[in-house]
Amino acid sequence: MIDQGMNRQQIRTAILFLSFLMMSVTFVYISPLVMMMGLLQGVIAAAFIFWISVFLLTFIFGRAFCGYLCPMGAEQEILDKAVKTKLRRVPYLRYLKYLLAVIWVGGAIVLTAGAGVLAVNPLFGLGNGLPPWNAGAYLFLYGMTLGVFVLVLIFGRRGMCNYFCPMSVVFMAITRIRNRIRIPSLHLAAEPDDCIKCKKCESACPMSLPVQEMAGNNEFQNPECIICGSCADVCPKNVIRFAWSWK
Repeated sequence: MIDQGMNRQQIRTAILFLSFLMMSVTFVYISPLVMMMGLLQGVIAAAFIFWISVFLLTFIFGRAFCGYLCPMGAEQEILDKAVKTKLRRVPYLRYLKYLLAVIWVGGAIVLTAGAGVLAVNPLFGLGNGLPPWNAGAYLFLYGMTLGVFVLVLIFGRRGMCNYFCPMSVVFMAITRIRNRIRIPSLHLAAEPDDCIKCKKCESACPMSLPVQEMAGNNEFQNPECIICGSCADVCPKNVIRFAWSWK
């Protein structure tokens, strides 16, 4: 099981690395800035379609986007493998991403309501839809990449996800709804009686969650969980597993 898990994590790492490498091509299509600029002009851009689709898929696959595909998450995990910094706990700072989420989502709602009729244009702001993009787009990309790098150095493992990512708040809200109404979906479950309290799961968790406690209580409904499976794949007793149905 552990060998299979290691293979799974190698595949996950490869996908994340590819996502990071492709960011210079894909970031314009998923940029929240392009999304907001489109709404400001009454246009549904590619980024708007992308985020709505990802949020809806969260009801089925949980926060798998964060764990397997997010280029910013990929950058953070690549840096974590290089610098090996634990998450620095900063009281109340976590609330900042909630404020950023309110600004982002609230702004999108206000702009959508104010636009009245929206025109769908996936190529909004993208020219012919292919790179090279304009200089401003690359300046934004490099600034964002450098910013994530600095945040990881200051706050440690997935510091941006934990303290600054507004999209994560939307993912968390959807996860809470999904868990409450028990929609059949991808999640983690545990057999707590088999746990030997080795804490390998906690060391492996990229989100620095109290996984051993979660496993002991069989309560994996933490909205911060990104369904990466790192904890399941290092567990020597196969206590943690992926599941679709709820007990």
